[in-house]
Amino acid sequence: MSSTNTTSEVDVIIGSNIRRIREFSGVSKRGLAKAVGISWSQMKKCEDGARRISAGSLFAVARALNCSIDEFWKGIDPGATLILPAQSNDAMMVARNFDRIPSPAHRVAIANLIATLADGGALQSAAE
Repeated sequence: MSSTNTTSEVDVIIGSNIRRIREFSGVSKRGLAKAVGISWSQMKKCEDGARRISAGSLFAVARALNCSIDEFWKGIDPGATLILPAQSNDAMMVARNFDRIPSPAHRVAIANLIATLADGGALQSAAE
């Protein structure tokens, strides 16, 4: 297999997934880079999709973030590449804390409130 220095849409998606999981886990970019054994600037380039991440580094990222390596491929369809939408810092904070709410009824109420505020419609509960 020939080596190439160019990145692709897949690299962008993998980088975006690394960033999403890292932020969701509350790990800093510097902390993750240190755990993986690369520089902060290299980690930034990987998350931005400007630098291809090696299989060994991807494995180290999964271990450092305590997640399955399969999580990095979310949004990649072998037949068609999908670009994940960007999430705001506020959205990441809501996501990070949402599952920590112990009451299922409160989680449903909050999800409906967010949907109502966003577009005037309510979400259907997964239980319905």
